[in-house]
Amino acid sequence: MSRNPLDLGCLRLFEAAARHENLSRAAAALGMTQPALSYRIRQMEARLGTRLFERHHRGLLLSPAGRRLQEAVQGSLERLDEAVAAIVAPTAAPVVRLVTDYAFAALWLMPRMAAFRAAHPGIELQIVASQEPAVRLPAPAPDGGAELTVLFGGRREAGADGRLLMTERVAAVCSPGLLETGVSLDDDASLARAPLLHLQGDTGRRWYDWDSWLAGLGRARRSGQPGLGFNTYTLVVQAALAGQGLALGWLGLIDPLLDSGALVRAHAATLESARGYWLLAPGAGARAEVAAVAAWIAEEAPPRGSPVAPRSAAGPPGG
Repeated sequence: MSRNPLDLGCLRLFEAAARHENLSRAAAALGMTQPALSYRIRQMEARLGTRLFERHHRGLLLSPAGRRLQEAVQGSLERLDEAVAAIVAPTAAPVVRLVTDYAFAALWLMPRMAAFRAAHPGIELQIVASQEPAVRLPAPAPDGGAELTVLFGGRREAGADGRLLMTERVAAVCSPGLLETGVSLDDDASLARAPLLHLQGDTGRRWYDWDSWLAGLGRARRSGQPGLGFNTYTLVVQAALAGQGLALGWLGLIDPLLDSGALVRAHAATLESARGYWLLAPGAGARAEVAAVAAWIAEEAPPRGSPVAPRSAAGPPGG
């Protein structure tokens, strides 16, 4: 039977105080108050019948007895933590990392997360979204980068192994309330008065903007056209929902908003391009969890037709 008067919890408190040499810092690291930690240290010293620390105005100094205890405790706790980590690691939920842009993450993935968790309760999906995700093939290891990538582009960007999820199809949309005010794109005079929502910084024409979309209809904006600019596509959609103007809607991303009536078409035209969203996944030898997530994404996003010849400069919503 152990004659040690200190349990594991006490030893961890002691180790933190010895390491920080300051009760306030140690208490903060442990998630407790300084008076509570001070009280527990005094209890330990009372049980051992000796001082573990010498108090002074700058903090704590280990006593000879405290130094001896620290030498034994520090290595023992490290080995204990390593053993526990080795035992727990195999039972932890496997993590699959997916890199994509803000628009796909917020408008396509997020509404489907409940269904994903129901279908794959043992997999943790880690979504890494950025304004412009790097165009790179997935890495084979969990700590080597993205295991799955959903990117927007053409076959050249996706590579021979890229799997098409949805082609680019873009329509003009707005809130029902704004449409009822008589806003229209049907003629040049109406177009000149229509407030247009757009992405800022779109100088490379990597996706449809209003100039390229209207050009596909043989139309053009006038200088000084009213509108609002945003740095992410999700904010463009939120502004459209709030009735702030007309937006370009990427079909496949905003379908639930159209189906619910939260957004409506502001014009009958739908323009398509040869680009779309593609899934990049490892081939043979990929972890079973990675293959399961890739299969789930492919099943959730059946291609809506096949890519067509671009009718004007086009690209992804990007953010």
